Amino acid sequence: MDDTVYDEARADWRTAQCVDTGVKVSLADGVTPALEFMLTCGVPRDVAMRVLAGPRFGRHAPLAESRS
Repeated sequence: MDDTVYDEARADWRTAQCVDTGVKVSLADGVTPALEFMLTCGVPRDVAMRVLAGPRFGRHAPLAESRS
C-alpha cells in the first residue's frame, strides 16, 4: 500500500517553515523584510506575495466572498 500523503499546502516542509517564519517577520518588521526573507529562502515570489497580501488572497479563499 502507498503511504504517500498528498497535502498540497505542506508538500514542501522547508518552504512551509520559511513561509511561517516570513509571516512572523511581517508582523514584527513589515512586509518588505518578510518578502526579502521568503525570497532568500527560495519561496516562489507569487506564493510569498499571496501570503503577505492577506487571507483574502489565500489559496482557499472563496471567490464569492472576495468579490462582494
